[in-house]
Amino acid sequence: MKFNLVWLILSIYIVSTLPVIAQSSGATLTIYAQGTSNNEVIVNSPVDGFYFQKNQSKFELDSVSQQKKVRIPIDKQAIITVENNFRTAKLIVSPGDSVNLKFHEKDSLEISGSNAEGQLLLNRITNDNTRFRFEELNTESTIDGRKRKLTMLENVDLSKINALVKRKDISEKFANAIKKELSIYYKLLLSTNLFFTARPLVFGDTSTPVDRDFVQAWKELYKPINAGWAESPLFPLLVSRYSSLLSIEYPEVRLKKQPYMLSQIELLEKRLDGRLLEYAWGNAIVEGLANNENELIWIENFERFKNQFPQSKLIVLLKPEIDAVKEYHLKLSQATNSEVEFLDSTAQYSSLKELFRGIKGNFYYVDLWATWCGPCKQELQFSMKLHSEIEEIGYQIIYLSIDDDRADGKWREMVKGYPLKGKNMRASEALRKSLSNEVPKFNGIPRYLIVNSEGEIVEWDAKRPSDGTDLLEQLKSMKR
Repeated sequence: MKFNLVWLILSIYIVSTLPVIAQSSGATLTIYAQGTSNNEVIVNSPVDGFYFQKNQSKFELDSVSQQKKVRIPIDKQAIITVENNFRTAKLIVSPGDSVNLKFHEKDSLEISGSNAEGQLLLNRITNDNTRFRFEELNTESTIDGRKRKLTMLENVDLSKINALVKRKDISEKFANAIKKELSIYYKLLLSTNLFFTARPLVFGDTSTPVDRDFVQAWKELYKPINAGWAESPLFPLLVSRYSSLLSIEYPEVRLKKQPYMLSQIELLEKRLDGRLLEYAWGNAIVEGLANNENELIWIENFERFKNQFPQSKLIVLLKPEIDAVKEYHLKLSQATNSEVEFLDSTAQYSSLKELFRGIKGNFYYVDLWATWCGPCKQELQFSMKLHSEIEEIGYQIIYLSIDDDRADGKWREMVKGYPLKGKNMRASEALRKSLSNEVPKFNGIPRYLIVNSEGEIVEWDAKRPSDGTDLLEQLKSMKR
């Protein structure tokens, strides 16, 4: 009897410890971001092994040490992304790995721990997602020449990976994973190059000749489409390029009056199915709403997604995005707009200096933005939260859109839908054209200016709303 009792107690103990063991699986990530103006860190991990850009966990860095140790709940090797203050790192991690990631102020990364040298190499190779590298292939005038150039570039990187394996700096398993990601990266690089080569056909311009060899090579690049592509953070852009290729074959979809990303979904439905379509579609919904394509039709599209994939784990992750669309339109219907002011007199000004001299008399914090600019709209969320504090310091906020005349209705709707309390202006054509010459080192928007009460621009590159207290301190210092 005693013998049986001992075994019973031991059995209960073993069973009771099993959940603890299961919960302890995963990878450990320690994130440092000394000097950051934003202590929020966003970690994106896969859903059933596939990349979905809204499967996010948000953490706050310790306010003193500006670091955070987190557990990534994965049961097999996966690619995760880590973001802080518009800086992103990509990591390949397995259960049991421990990685230390440090964001430096000048956007460089420091990585130590599991497969550190390989992690750094991964980020060095893929950090620009091909948008700034595709022209490297244009040194070759034929598609065969571009493929040879692409193979040469990829082989250089593969030799670096093999050298790390030989030195035992990375494991064989990690090496295979980074090679897989590298293969997807170089497919995307060629697809991006072919997109720009065949761009006239993509947008229906038949007057500009395009060598059909390039179009054929573009088609071959996507034969077949491997389900493993969906594991990569590059997957949404890779299938976006594919939808551009399909628009050559199905121009009627491109010509429809609907949000761009809805057209992309419609095109991808013609060729993708199963998990590939599920994740391409889900990511396209996120991308479309991030572009503030808040049309009510997205609610209908989401219902269609649920009907086609009723068991999808993406449904619960997409629901808050769709709820935000509903809330946006509710605000529009209820908006009194008493704190939203439209100033429509920009046509008389051909430069920013002229504009601010024309409305001098107050201190202004100026937000240069546009309805099509994703990073601008991310910053608007912080700007709205800081509105009262900025006004208390003695500044008026001017939201200066650089949308063209065709987007006037969309601009006015967005201003009311957010709402953007303060003065709202849309730049004239002459004013838009002057920006690249007038704004020092102008490389796009969002961009922020500080203007004094004499109408003089005293800071051409002010801190962003997401800089929080650093921005408020800068505004205070400009009034002393």
